[in-house]
Amino acid sequence: MKKIVLMALVAIFTLSFTLEAQNDGRNRRNDRQGPQTERRWTAKDRAEAMAKQLKLTAEEKAKVEALFEKQDAKRAEQIAQQGANKEKQTQDRTKRREEMQALREKEMAKSDAELEVIIGKEKMEQWKQYRADRQKEMRNPNRPERQGPR
Repeated sequence: MKKIVLMALVAIFTLSFTLEAQNDGRNRRNDRQGPQTERRWTAKDRAEAMAKQLKLTAEEKAKVEALFEKQDAKRAEQIAQQGANKEKQTQDRTKRREEMQALREKEMAKSDAELEVIIGKEKMEQWKQYRADRQKEMRNPNRPERQGPR
């Protein structure tokens, strides 16, 4: 009897290591709550990245960070509002997508205008070029992340 219990414990112990080894952080069902928010850049992180990329002054960096914090707060408010309007979200999906795209474009234009006031026209052109290049890179179907397991 002791041998059977011991063998069962060894089997369970071994199986738990095997299952844990296969869970490499890509559990998509649980990403919605925890890890997604951990991966998200904070306003400070984004401002530091922009400052490094565009060689912004400390004053410009502080203003950009404040702008990003304001945008994050507004975005969080919009997300909460969308969650509250779940019944309305049963409407036509295409119409909702178009409305959200128009809203996003409007907010991007407003954000870019505010950012241009802070960092200047020349640095804004550099930022737009960097953003366009990054967008093109992320949409590339041949990038390694999109290749899948080999």
